[in-house]
Amino acid sequence: MKRIVISIFMFLIWVAGLQHAFTQTVSLDNITANTGEDILVPINFYGMTNLGAITLFIEFNESVLTFNGITNVVPEGNGTFYNYIPNPSRVGLSWIAPGMSGVDFPDGKYLDLQFTFLGGASDLIFASNCEIGDWYGNVINVTYINGSASAPAVTFNIDVFLEGAYQYESGGAMRTDLFNAGNIPANQPYSPVLPYFGNNNPAWYYAGTESTATIPAGTVDWVLIQLRNAATAVEATGATIVAQKACFLLSNGSVVDSDGNNPVFYTSFNDGAFVVIWHRNHLGIMSSVPVAGFGGSYFYDFTTGAGKVAGGSAGYVVLESGVWGMAAGDINADKIINVYDKALWETNAASQGYSGADANLDIQVNNPDKNEHVLQNNAKISGIPD
Repeated sequence: MKRIVISIFMFLIWVAGLQHAFTQTVSLDNITANTGEDILVPINFYGMTNLGAITLFIEFNESVLTFNGITNVVPEGNGTFYNYIPNPSRVGLSWIAPGMSGVDFPDGKYLDLQFTFLGGASDLIFASNCEIGDWYGNVINVTYINGSASAPAVTFNIDVFLEGAYQYESGGAMRTDLFNAGNIPANQPYSPVLPYFGNNNPAWYYAGTESTATIPAGTVDWVLIQLRNAATAVEATGATIVAQKACFLLSNGSVVDSDGNNPVFYTSFNDGAFVVIWHRNHLGIMSSVPVAGFGGSYFYDFTTGAGKVAGGSAGYVVLESGVWGMAAGDINADKIINVYDKALWETNAASQGYSGADANLDIQVNNPDKNEHVLQNNAKISGIPD
């Protein structure tokens, strides 16, 4: 009789464990917000019955999100403790069943994580050491579904030409000598060792970590794209930057991400979307007006005239009839082409490779760089506000 009782007891434990042999689900939502907003990110439970303990760790990017606590905990989750853990930034949550039996959680929200959204985009990831157990001490087989927090996704379709690489009467095409020679770096080049050609503060300096294993075919070079939120061009200073990203410029003038598609940014605009384009040795340009868009897609063609850029022809050049492009020759990236750029060309003359002194991007630092670009564009100045 005793053996039968023990067998029945063991059978009941097995049955209790069997209900968790099928995958249960814990998920985080995908949230969009405007910069500066306080947001709630729900953690959702499905199929969570007879719980005895919960341990969760959710990792996030602290440059995008500031953790402020938890709220809206379901009654079954009363007694949930939380803390913020740095390096890497993550939220720790723990709960233990308070009584003498397991707790059935309702399908739906368990609680809300509270954050302040700082702008950009961050994945919210369940760490590998998350664990949920039933009342009998069995670890439940849980499917964890990660979430995210980001500004609305906006796509920019941008066309621009670099004077140095432009091929006259080509129908709108630039040379790809750097790509053909394998000289374009896999990591974005806008965070060089300083000083850069004697300049401790290059106008385009950017510490982003963009890199790729495969550079898109037909790439001319890396460019840096900034989005500025301002009502007018004069007000679109560096303080108004809401997003920036290093991208690739293709031979046909299209700007793309490493996957070859139009670049996507995670941001929003309260005033207007001014687009800035920087290149290593060309004068930077900014759209003269806010870029119009619809349904999260924005379009701007810089190539059709001097009026498309802030400052006009003072910092822009005509490439052929009806076609305009960025002025080549700003070797030290100080937003003006002058005698200092000429002196830097002379210092680097006869060198080869991926050099800022190679104004026409043909891998050679030689006379055409100086005569056709640095000297021809002397005194041209970028119209991008500081």
